[in-house]
Amino acid sequence: MAAPARLTPIPPEIVDAFRAVAPAVEDFAREHGLLIERYRRGKSAWELRFARRVGGEAVLTISYRERTGHVLDISVTWWVDDVQAQTRRLRSEKVAVFDRRDNPAALRGQLDAGLALIDRWTTADLGPPHGPFKASTAEAAASPLPLR
Repeated sequence: MAAPARLTPIPPEIVDAFRAVAPAVEDFAREHGLLIERYRRGKSAWELRFARRVGGEAVLTISYRERTGHVLDISVTWWVDDVQAQTRRLRSEKVAVFDRRDNPAALRGQLDAGLALIDRWTTADLGPPHGPFKASTAEAAASPLPLR
């Protein structure tokens, strides 16, 4: 069996960018019962993840925009897996751009708007099934998501 791949360390400028907004993001996640995953799989992003009561999983993603450095992109995604068919239906949308020179309260409003958008989505809003995908039950069982 091959040794697991090492992730590249997160560059200091990206860590600094998230350090500046961390209190606002952490307060938002705590208030709404969301799991924060920082730099998941080595990405320059923080993900606020949860399981939806209507099914599937959802995430608000705050991504560092490499080209500019002073901008964070906020996007939302919801997906529902059909384990038997090994397919996934999803909906994803970029909802905002946060300029780190702005007040972090503006980020809070953007996160609120993104979460409200996910809450409004129904299964009719999901795209067609894609796949087949390998079953990922091991990953799901390893970190159960908060239900919202």
